[in-house]
Amino acid sequence: MKKSIDTNNMLLCVIFSALGITTPMIFHMLGIGSAFLPMFIPLAIGAFFLDIKNALIAALVTPLASALLTGMPPLYPPIAFIMAAELAVFCCIISFLKSRTKLPIIAVLVIAEITERALQILLYLYIMPLFGVPAAAWWVYQILKVMPGIILMFITVPIVVPVAREIISRRSLRLFEQRSDDLTE
Repeated sequence: MKKSIDTNNMLLCVIFSALGITTPMIFHMLGIGSAFLPMFIPLAIGAFFLDIKNALIAALVTPLASALLTGMPPLYPPIAFIMAAELAVFCCIISFLKSRTKLPIIAVLVIAEITERALQILLYLYIMPLFGVPAAAWWVYQILKVMPGIILMFITVPIVVPVAREIISRRSLRLFEQRSDDLTE
């Protein structure tokens, strides 16, 4: 059986990945930088529309492409690689829960954020000491530093996802949810 490629979902992957690269650039130009999680927000929104495979691709490619194109996040210490792992878990959880459950957007975000922050702590505990950075100090600082971004994400994503869903459906880009419904008929 030959599987078809969902080019619409791939296009959405590219769009949200591009937003994940350009949004941090805008935030940094405004001087508000990484505290507001400018890469996480567009990828979180995108993960609500992407299948798991494309959510994973966007999550892995975006921080590494951004590091190569803009120097943010840095490749050394390996923040770009840590972010790629964090975003991969974060986006895959959102995509999986949104496609397989009827949980509300905010519940999906809470589960994904808690899981991603737990992974971040583990990564920092094992990776940062290799670079001479005290792990405990680093992850406590990171969690406190991004609280404004977590708050912003919990405000914007539940508002933007339904609006984006309407725009995408009006522009005839099939959504992942529609594709999975088509398969069951």
